Amino acid sequence: MIGTLKFGLLFVVVFLIIYPVVSINGQNNFHDIIKTRNSERFIGDSDASNAYRRQPLVYYFSKSVPTNWQLTIQNNLSYTDSENAKTVVKIQEPAPSEKFIELAMFSEKTGKFWVAINTNETGYIRVYERDEDGWSRDQPIFVAHANNQGLTITNGKRIIIDKLSVNDFTVGSVSIYGKDELNDANNSNGGTISFDILFGNPAESPLYYLPLITIIVIGSIVLVLIIRKKRD
Repeated sequence: MIGTLKFGLLFVVVFLIIYPVVSINGQNNFHDIIKTRNSERFIGDSDASNAYRRQPLVYYFSKSVPTNWQLTIQNNLSYTDSENAKTVVKIQEPAPSEKFIELAMFSEKTGKFWVAINTNETGYIRVYERDEDGWSRDQPIFVAHANNQGLTITNGKRIIIDKLSVNDFTVGSVSIYGKDELNDANNSNGGTISFDILFGNPAESPLYYLPLITIIVIGSIVLVLIIRKKRD
C-alpha cells in the first residue's frame, strides 16, 4: 500500500515537472487550448471550415511568436461531397502587418492544395499549387520558420517549400475559413482541425522531451523483462 502511494506521488511530481506552466482556457470557437512557456495548442471544429472569408474564425496567441517556430496542423475535418469543399488557414503577423502565410486544403475528391505568401513588398503570391493529390492526412502538415533558415513547409507527404526567405515572420494569429461567398454551401460536416506550435528554444518546452521520456520508459520495461527472464 505504501509502495503504491509512493508511486502515485512520484507520478504527480513527474507530471508537474513535465507540464509546469500548462493553462487551459476557452477562447471563443476553439477548445482544448493548452499553453506552456514554449508551446501552444488549440482545436477548431467544422464551424471553422464553414466560416465566410470576411468573417473567419481567428485564434490569437497569448503573445506574438517571433522568428523561431514550428507549427503542426492536423486536418481531421470531414468534408462534404463537393470538389470545391476546402479549408483555408492563414498564419498571420500581428496588425498592422499584412504579412501572412496561407494554406488551402481541398476535399479528397481532388486533394487540391496551395500555399501563398502575402507581404507588403511583393503582394499575394502562390508559391506552391497542385490541383490533384496535393496533400495527405497520413502525416500532419508542418510549417516552420527559423533564423537564417527561412520558411519550410510539408504537405503530409514531403517537403514542398524549403528554406524560403520571407524576411522574418512573427506569428500573431491563425485564421480559418472555407466559404468564398457568404451563401456558399458548407465545406465540412464534422471532425476537427488541430494546431500545435513550438517556439523559442524547443528544448525548453516540456513537449520536446516527451519522445525521449517514452523511449526511456519503454527501454526500462524491456530491460526489466529481460533480466527477469534470465533469472527464471
